[in-house]
Amino acid sequence: MTGAKRKRSAVLRKIQAVRFEDIKVWCMRRLPILKWVPIYNWKENLIPDTVSGMMLAIQQVTQGLAFAVLSSVHPVFGLYGSFFPVIIYAIFGMGHHVVTGTFALTSLISANAVERLVPSVRTNFTTNNNSGVLGLSEFEMQRIGVAAAVSFLGGIIQVAMFMLQLGSATFLLTEPVISAMTTGAATHVVTSQVKYLLGMKMPYISGPLGFFHIYAYIFENIRSVQLEALLLSLLSIVVLVLVKELNEKFRRNIKIVLPIDLVLYLAHCNSRQACCCVAVT
Repeated sequence: MTGAKRKRSAVLRKIQAVRFEDIKVWCMRRLPILKWVPIYNWKENLIPDTVSGMMLAIQQVTQGLAFAVLSSVHPVFGLYGSFFPVIIYAIFGMGHHVVTGTFALTSLISANAVERLVPSVRTNFTTNNNSGVLGLSEFEMQRIGVAAAVSFLGGIIQVAMFMLQLGSATFLLTEPVISAMTTGAATHVVTSQVKYLLGMKMPYISGPLGFFHIYAYIFENIRSVQLEALLLSLLSIVVLVLVKELNEKFRRNIKIVLPIDLVLYLAHCNSRQACCCVAVT
């Protein structure tokens, strides 16, 4: 018997040795939903989980729109990025405290690639040159194509890290390193939103020392700050922080948390619509 035939017969014996129980154990390990659904307490947990899911969905609407703009793509893709990951994670997810969906730091990284490969030449999200896909223009479809390619590449890297069991390397990340990364990411996110807070029109600035160039541009064009946008931004920040503190203080007494971010978003949309109606009349 040749070596090839021996290998083939060995593979056949292994396949025949696989039992139904082995397949079941493998599916239970790779699909955690098969493990927790049969023991889920529908009577006690269905209503609280439904209310929590609805509150998070309402909050994610505004966050998805905001993170899509932060990624330099059309806002509708922020809703898609908030909807599908949670469904996939409900089937394959193993951690109870992992946050899925849109994320500020990854949005900034995607925006860096999008702005470099498809520079911004228009200020409006839609143009007359529609591609026939969701009523979006060719410019917008090119941008979402770049963002999707970056996301796909990031997913491949994460799968490779999972297969190589590189999660154990996280013990090298000390608490000061994690704190520094978190603080730096938050600072860059706030800096990227300063132009919206001040109502300024600013070109996309990136690269080395781009953080300082942004604030240099702001101080050089400080006279172009719109007072209305600044006051609205400060008022929104105060209301958000105040309501968040009240929710934390009285969380034992209230059953439903007030979605203040959605309320502010709807109020802002209504105010813009009212201003447009006044301008037309």
